[in-house]
Amino acid sequence: MTKAYLYDSLCGIVYRCMFAGIDELGRAQWVNITPGGEAKTLIEIAADEDFENARYCLLAMEGELAQSRMVAKVIAKVMECPIEEVAADMAHSLKHMQQLGVKWDQKPLEMEVRVFENPEEGRRSGKYTFWLGDCSSDCNIFTEVDGFNDLNELFRWIRMYFLILEANAEISIVKKYLRISDELKKKVSRHELGTYDHVEKETYIFTD
Repeated sequence: MTKAYLYDSLCGIVYRCMFAGIDELGRAQWVNITPGGEAKTLIEIAADEDFENARYCLLAMEGELAQSRMVAKVIAKVMECPIEEVAADMAHSLKHMQQLGVKWDQKPLEMEVRVFENPEEGRRSGKYTFWLGDCSSDCNIFTEVDGFNDLNELFRWIRMYFLILEANAEISIVKKYLRISDELKKKVSRHELGTYDHVEKETYIFTD
């Protein structure tokens, strides 16, 4: 039977699954076989957990190495819906993948962080938002996190993310890029800015 590791697009929860065919709507049926979890299809799990907009994405086939960028993306997704302290949640996510048997190729990454000031009126919460992505694949965005009123706290989250990738997952980040407006840059310490290989001006402005 075909087995694979899939993760949900909302919070990065990883499931070990077995392929069980196609349903009457032509949708792939993946049954959760995560130890300790309920043997339900991912569609049923999404309905039970009220994950209306959840999509399930392939992390890796069982027996194959996952791409390091995919592991980095899963951990980044955790920041969108932390349960406890964000560093502990990310570390738990990584440990969960390891316990399920996920292994990855440890290919080095180039990461880009983009920091924005939110408009006073709009759908975003807090004063600041960051995007984080992988520059090695056209800066594919891994996560978008808002709700920050303190830039120091925003950058602490990013530092914790990089630390877990490099120290716990042993995935090297060979280049770190930061894009930030001149106005916000003045509010960031030189030490913080010095942790990035390149700091560039961010020109994108939210309109929502």
